Amino acid sequence: MQIRHMTATFGRLEQAELTLQPGLNVIYAPNESGKSTWSRFIRNMLYGLSTHDRGLSADKNRYAPWSGAAMRGRMELTADGADYTLLRETQRANAPMGAFSCTYTGTATPVPGITRENAGEQFLGVSREVFERSAFIGQAALAVEQSSELERRIAALITTGEEDTSYSDTYDRLKKQLNRRKHNKTGQIPALEREIAGLDDTLAQLEELQAQHRSAGQQVKLSETHLQELQAQQEQWAHWELAEKRQQYREAVRTAEKAQDRADTMAELAGTLPDDGTLARLESRHTALLRGEQELNRAQRDAEEVSAGKAAADDAYRAHPLYPADEAGLQDRLRNMTAPEPSGPLPFRLSIIAAVCAAAAAVLSLILRWTPWITAVTACLCFLCTVLAIRQRRTHSRILRQQEEMAQARDAFSRQIKAYLPLRQAAADTSDAEAKAKGLCDVLRQRQQEDLRSFLSELSVFRSAADLSAAGQALNELRRQRDALAEARQTAQNEALRRDLLAQSLPSGSSDAGEPAQRPTMSRAQLQALLPQVTSNLHATRSRLDTLTGQIRSLGDPDDLLSRRAQKTEQLTGLQAEYDAIAMAMDALNTAHLTLQNRFSPALGARAAEIFSAITGGRYQGVLLSRDFSLSAEPTGDASQRSIQLLSQGAADQLYLSVRLAICDMVLPRDKAVPLILDDALVSFDDERLHAALDYLLRESETRQILLFTCQTREQTYLAGRENVSLLTL
Repeated sequence: MQIRHMTATFGRLEQAELTLQPGLNVIYAPNESGKSTWSRFIRNMLYGLSTHDRGLSADKNRYAPWSGAAMRGRMELTADGADYTLLRETQRANAPMGAFSCTYTGTATPVPGITRENAGEQFLGVSREVFERSAFIGQAALAVEQSSELERRIAALITTGEEDTSYSDTYDRLKKQLNRRKHNKTGQIPALEREIAGLDDTLAQLEELQAQHRSAGQQVKLSETHLQELQAQQEQWAHWELAEKRQQYREAVRTAEKAQDRADTMAELAGTLPDDGTLARLESRHTALLRGEQELNRAQRDAEEVSAGKAAADDAYRAHPLYPADEAGLQDRLRNMTAPEPSGPLPFRLSIIAAVCAAAAAVLSLILRWTPWITAVTACLCFLCTVLAIRQRRTHSRILRQQEEMAQARDAFSRQIKAYLPLRQAAADTSDAEAKAKGLCDVLRQRQQEDLRSFLSELSVFRSAADLSAAGQALNELRRQRDALAEARQTAQNEALRRDLLAQSLPSGSSDAGEPAQRPTMSRAQLQALLPQVTSNLHATRSRLDTLTGQIRSLGDPDDLLSRRAQKTEQLTGLQAEYDAIAMAMDALNTAHLTLQNRFSPALGARAAEIFSAITGGRYQGVLLSRDFSLSAEPTGDASQRSIQLLSQGAADQLYLSVRLAICDMVLPRDKAVPLILDDALVSFDDERLHAALDYLLRESETRQILLFTCQTREQTYLAGRENVSLLTL
């Protein structure tokens, strides 16, 4: 069994929730945070809250909700491969958590046979007392105590499997009966002995013969009556078994008719249903259509993303200053961006030389006193050459500036072209991608519509549906109806087969007259064993009675004194026989109990020793248990025994825990996988032994769920990252 989720209004918990996992659950919370409350809540959810306890320590008072709300709880668990939900609520103030329900999880269907009284035993396989003394472990409740319930469970495990007998209870009852008959000088037997001692010894022989005669006569009558009762019981058994068979047959006939009527009714209500192959094919097509719808949705999302990308690319393309020019036109514009070439340095130099020559000629004409007009001409030439040189220089500088500006303009235009052409190409590419994506969507949409029309047409033979969702619901309904119809038909077939088998076991021509209303009190095995014995005893007592009759007649008629003495003797004989039988039973009970102890205690001690040695790192090698569960430990390499009272608190807690875990291994049913609940059970452990105990619990969690409540963080630190471990904090 595994606890999956709990909701509690219990003590300090107010609508508190706790989700658990399989394996080892380490639940950390500081003191007074609700650890013990949760553990008590689990026990009371499984076994119920006792309303007979009184005082503040009673759970109904101790864990009354602090908020004043009604006590209630919900537990979701898994057992025997099914999920169950337990709900305990308070409908009356004097019966907290008295309202109980157990349903299959996710449904309102009650689980048959589960009641508020037997829920714990049904899911865990043990009584509340056995659970508390084995799997319910707390720091203040580690000690192992003897109890009649645990005693019955242990006896059942090593004997017949019956759990209705306790050695302690039986021994106490026998002892009371023994003391009632004789206890020192008191009791029924000594009283009779004193009465008989007062009778006249002279009448002892006659009185003894008369007592024996009466005893023999009574034994004959008892034997005859007993024989008649046994014979009547034998006949009654034959009639009762026949009546039981007839009753079972009648019930089987009614059950078979009801099952067949139910199957026929379901077949009529279901209408036309597809066969398994057709239904499986329709379900497969429905699944394929769902995948196709998902694929179409993905394609549409992809197309929307492509369209968004195209819009962004177009916006960037149109926003560029060169839009919508093509690459060839841009390259032509780039090539046409040229500046005039300068004339070069030669004309400028020639104009300078000419100006120098003209100036030299003018100076020479002044020196040589040439004619005025020659001097004037020379001066004019000099002036013209100088003006020409200056103009040539300015023109050359202007052309150089134009070339530099044109070069800068070409560079800027070239950069614009480089940025523009990728935008233009991206716009073209996204247009192609958008066309492809939309084409794919159209193809998928058309194919999906065709497949859906074909599928709905095929499905309409059995159920009409307007869309794919309705088709899924129709298929689920068809599958449910078909499964329910198949189950009903199989049930009807099984009940009919059971009816026919019971009919074959009935004798032909028998009637119901004279059938007993009740089952015989004695079993057939007892009848077969007692009939020969009673018959033999009857013959022996009759022979003895005849002998005593002859002896009494030879002695004469008895008087009142003899009659009274005979009665007392008879009573004394009976009481003494009972006393001896009870004493013998007590001796046999002691012997049997000692045998059980000798068989169980060594096995329990050996298992506890294994666990104790593992926890203590091999410090101790043996564990000894007495009849009343007193404990002693044997240190490794030391033949002495140390009582648990001589151990330290930590070692004593570790020994108690080892015995508790050993009892869990041997007493708890393995098929139930009873969860272990530990409430601060490891507080007194040092780090080394704590780690060893946690390693053992981790191994144990592979076969059962374990809930470890702790107020320390050592457990979580050590187990962090381990598999099969869930770390929780309240």
